[in-house]
Amino acid sequence: MAFRLQLAPQTVGLLSSCQAAVRERVLSELGEVFSGPLLRAGKQVSENTTGGDFTLPSGFHVRYALDRGHGLLHLLELRAPGDDTASPQAL
Repeated sequence: MAFRLQLAPQTVGLLSSCQAAVRERVLSELGEVFSGPLLRAGKQVSENTTGGDFTLPSGFHVRYALDRGHGLLHLLELRAPGDDTASPQAL
């Protein structure tokens, strides 16, 4: 099943502010992660939604929710390496 990717506004802003090479690397790493076993992992958030967080090889921290019922992969948060400010919003 193919999923549509939905980016939170903060995530779009962060990616837009990155240099092109960094942005391409992050997007490539996201593609690799989300095309693998992670889509079968994550904690149950609701009946059709799982979610979790992880750190990419580039050091960016990702928080996501996967809504299987609507075929959406929500990229809720993306933090740059060294940015320890956590979002108050929990899964």
